[in-house]
Amino acid sequence: MNRSDGGIPTIAQIRLTAAMKKHWIIFMLSLVVSVQACNFVEKKPTIRIAFSQCVGSDAWRQTMLEEMRRELSFHPDVEFIYRDADNSNERQIEQLHELRSMRPDLIIVSPNEAEPLTPVVDQIFQHGIPVIVTDRKTSSGLYHAYVGADNYEIGYMAGQYLARRLGYVGTISEITGLPGSSATIERQRGFHEALKSYAGIRLKTQINGQWLIDVAKRRAAQQMADLSQSDAIFAYNDQMGFGTYQALRKAALKHPIKIVGVDALPGDNNGLQFVSEKVLDASMLYPTGGKECIQTAMAILTGQPYQRENTLSTLVVDSSNVQLMKLQTDKIISQQADIDKQQGLFAEQQQIFSNQQRVLNILVVSLVLAVVFAGIAFYSLKANWEKNKQLEHQNHEILDQQQRILEMTNEVEQATEAKINFFTNISHEFKTPLSLILVPLEELQKNSRLGEEPHRLLALIKRNALILQHLVSQLIDLRRVGYEGLHIKAKRQNMLLFCHNVVQCFRPLAQQRAVNLRLENQVADTTLWFDEDMIEKLLYNLLSNAFKFTPSQGEVVLRIGRPSVAENMLEIQVADTGEGIAERDIVHLFEPFYQGENHAKGSGIGLALCKEIAALHHGTITVHSKQGAGTTVTVCLPKGDGHLNAEERATLPPTETMNNVREAEPLLATLDPEIALVKEHGLYGATDFDTVKPHSVLIVEDHAEMRKFLAEKLAEQFTVFTASNAKEGLDQAYAQVPDLIISDVLMPGELGTVFAKKLKADVRTATIPIVLLTARGSEEQVLTGLDTLADAYLTKPFNMDYLLGTVSNLINNRMLLHHHFSSDAVELRPNAKAAPADRRFLNELAALVEENISNSKLNVDFIAERLAISRIQLYRKVKSLLACSINDYVSIRRLRKAKLLLQQGIPINHVAYQSGFSSPAYFSTAFKGKYGISPSVFKKNLLEATP
Repeated sequence: MNRSDGGIPTIAQIRLTAAMKKHWIIFMLSLVVSVQACNFVEKKPTIRIAFSQCVGSDAWRQTMLEEMRRELSFHPDVEFIYRDADNSNERQIEQLHELRSMRPDLIIVSPNEAEPLTPVVDQIFQHGIPVIVTDRKTSSGLYHAYVGADNYEIGYMAGQYLARRLGYVGTISEITGLPGSSATIERQRGFHEALKSYAGIRLKTQINGQWLIDVAKRRAAQQMADLSQSDAIFAYNDQMGFGTYQALRKAALKHPIKIVGVDALPGDNNGLQFVSEKVLDASMLYPTGGKECIQTAMAILTGQPYQRENTLSTLVVDSSNVQLMKLQTDKIISQQADIDKQQGLFAEQQQIFSNQQRVLNILVVSLVLAVVFAGIAFYSLKANWEKNKQLEHQNHEILDQQQRILEMTNEVEQATEAKINFFTNISHEFKTPLSLILVPLEELQKNSRLGEEPHRLLALIKRNALILQHLVSQLIDLRRVGYEGLHIKAKRQNMLLFCHNVVQCFRPLAQQRAVNLRLENQVADTTLWFDEDMIEKLLYNLLSNAFKFTPSQGEVVLRIGRPSVAENMLEIQVADTGEGIAERDIVHLFEPFYQGENHAKGSGIGLALCKEIAALHHGTITVHSKQGAGTTVTVCLPKGDGHLNAEERATLPPTETMNNVREAEPLLATLDPEIALVKEHGLYGATDFDTVKPHSVLIVEDHAEMRKFLAEKLAEQFTVFTASNAKEGLDQAYAQVPDLIISDVLMPGELGTVFAKKLKADVRTATIPIVLLTARGSEEQVLTGLDTLADAYLTKPFNMDYLLGTVSNLINNRMLLHHHFSSDAVELRPNAKAAPADRRFLNELAALVEENISNSKLNVDFIAERLAISRIQLYRKVKSLLACSINDYVSIRRLRKAKLLLQQGIPINHVAYQSGFSSPAYFSTAFKGKYGISPSVFKKNLLEATP
């Protein structure tokens, strides 16, 4: 207690000082807020735009002013200054001088006549105030922008319209505006220019209406005699057109006169109403440009890009579109009225809100100050003292808890480490006795003196030992990946080739179980960075799971594609048509040792290992399944190597081909009791690279035991490939091009006779001898089999020695044909004893080579393209028929051609090029290598031998 009493006051004093500072800061902030609230000042406009009009009383210019104000409603920070000169050029000049002295940010000028206003507009421009001229241009062109319609285009459109309405024959009069205004000059020029093209149109009378309705009405009445002889009248604005209409109506003319005006303004007593009521036949739309003026002004003032010459679009408004124009303009006017009303209401509410906020701020600040000042002296010391004592107590509790957590963490880490060490040791201990079981077991299986029953028991022992070995390997892999922080060693490899090699390991199992195993690729680039050992384990596990739950006649597909939502990912799917997985089990599939209701066959390790491997590659793995419809497991891996760090990249170069088929044996043995035997003889010598047989045989037989028996017998002398039906047999024949094919006749899907016909009809396999085996032994059936061009027909039961003798004889006869066609001592042309398809192929080859013998680019690619077969097929066919390579064959033909040319006395240089050698030096070397003497010596000997 004494120690506590001695230490607490010092801490309390320090914290009391901090609390006093905090309250002082709160007081100062409150004071600042109150001062700001009391000194609230409304924001004033920051931009001033002035607008000067010479005439503001006519409807067109009033519409322009309304459009400007409508557009300015969207810019509350703009102050708008307006001046109307009441149709006086002198007064407008004075007003512009006044506006210039006010130094607005921009001035918009709408002159009535160009010449009088040009000097003052030039002065404003030269004083640096931006100027926009609208409706009519000044003479000098000194302004920042012009906004207005093209008066020449309006006049031209009016001329074309009236000429078309009169049928290009008639008399037209004009009611013009002020003679000095640019609008009058340009409209008249465009109108006259349009009428020049029509010889039947004649201009009658011109009346100066000065843009005013009363002036036009009065002067039209004065010249009614001339106007009455007109077929049409072009008034330069709608108001003068209406005045002219009133004068014509008063004169009560007998024939109607078409009147066309300009402006087409909306509203009462304007152009749209006149056209709608058929007072005017048409009006040329002349946009006011008020909106465009403000938009251009804001672009200039805000430094945005703008056009100097803004020519507004126009069109003809007549009875065909006047109602649509009225509806549009009425809608716009109505909407603008609503906008104006809403803006007014918004401004009122904003003002109310501002006043209320100001009052509320003052009240809140006052209340806060009152509370702070009332409680600072009484509450602060007591509250801080109690808080300090509470915090000290809590600090002691937190420190005690942290200490206990650290101790518990150490205990857990030690226990975990002990479990991991035990796990590692026991897993490795399992592998040693397993090796001592498997190695002697394999030696016993090689003992030929053991009977069938001991061999069967040994196979059973081996299978279960392999299963145990696979489980132990999976346990060790899961521990290394999940607990040791193992890093992958990724290399850049072709995922399609890798998957192809993995699929080949499962081919024997698929054939034995009658499961359709397919590899599909849906992307062009399958290059990926991955650890082949890890991905191999992942694919083996996924494929083994698919085979476990896929019934006979089912399907397993390994598919490579690209996810639709991620372009930088590669998707690998393993899909099967098995029994599927219950929905409640899917969420637990990747948990170690989990076994679902329908998946008690597995250990629960494989998918957990797959998840860890996918995570190590920075990818994901998901499962989609439906009971009774199959399961699809999807692995998404990122492309490129940007996601890999230095530790995850392999330093060794990638391997070109995966030749670790035997590594799949422990896993495949877990899938089927007989898979170990199938694995040992699956390709029957095709993968035994140490003792490669000189010749290969393809066996096509649907009966598994017969297929296995034939393969075992033939594998002693030949490399054997097998297929369970005609479709697989065709694929194998095209892929492997064996030296001989043995096929059953009665097979599901397609008969062996049909299969033989397809082989003999295809240039790729036509030269391969075919032996048909069948139980159908009648003379007619034998003849039917021989009609398929099969080379031999054996009936079951057959003598195995007889079959081996037949196979050997057919292959040896083919070798005699090889030697015949590859010998340089005879002409390289087909033997009469060869099969028709063989002779045809060799004739085509000989003719092609002879025809192109002088072509130095005659090579394998050239010949393969001309014969329409692949390079590999060409090489295999020539090798099988002639026992030499295609390059050797071409070289022999070139040298024999050269000998003939030399015997004819042709110079050596010409002979070299005519026989297809790239240079005389290379020709001499090749000739001497073949015949032992140089071409010059050979030619000299010929000359000496000639008498």
